[in-house]
Amino acid sequence: MQSNRILFAFSALFFLAGCNNPAQQTQPNVYYDVAGFVQRQITLLSQHKPLVNKATQIKGERSRQATRNINWNRELELFSQADINKPALRNSYQISRPDSLTYQYTLKKGEEKLTVRSLRVQLDPTTQQPRRIEAVLRTGNPLYTSERRLLLESGPASDSQWQVQHYQLSGFQQLSYFDKNEFRVEGVVQ
Repeated sequence: MQSNRILFAFSALFFLAGCNNPAQQTQPNVYYDVAGFVQRQITLLSQHKPLVNKATQIKGERSRQATRNINWNRELELFSQADINKPALRNSYQISRPDSLTYQYTLKKGEEKLTVRSLRVQLDPTTQQPRRIEAVLRTGNPLYTSERRLLLESGPASDSQWQVQHYQLSGFQQLSYFDKNEFRVEGVVQ
């Protein structure tokens, strides 16, 4: 009898230890899954290595190049940083739907410490894939201010897969008592 109680108690303890709150693990995204889309694009672009006409302007110096040799993880990193689907951010953004194909997320008052200030996703009416993603990221403290404006446009590629066609990153970084360093990167994917 004693061994049955011990076995029952041990089984119950083992069962309870194995139970997790499934709602916590599989909570649906509150906001559009920009990070998932960007990660799929990184994988696709890394495999296909399309030709990209890229223009950069940093501190007034301009350069242009056409290349297939792009590290897409690094190239689209800021778009991955525009992900607002983190548990800590679930109630940080005002959600609006200007139309049935557009998601607009704006930072709520009192949340100014967060980096992603706004995010807008416009879907294609046929495929429901993102046709245009725009975001504003801003960070700052008494010594440093930075703002980045992101634009990612995508559509059907020649092989009929949905793919990034154009991206643009612009903004500035400024240290206190120093000049503002402005930058702009633009890529057109062939």
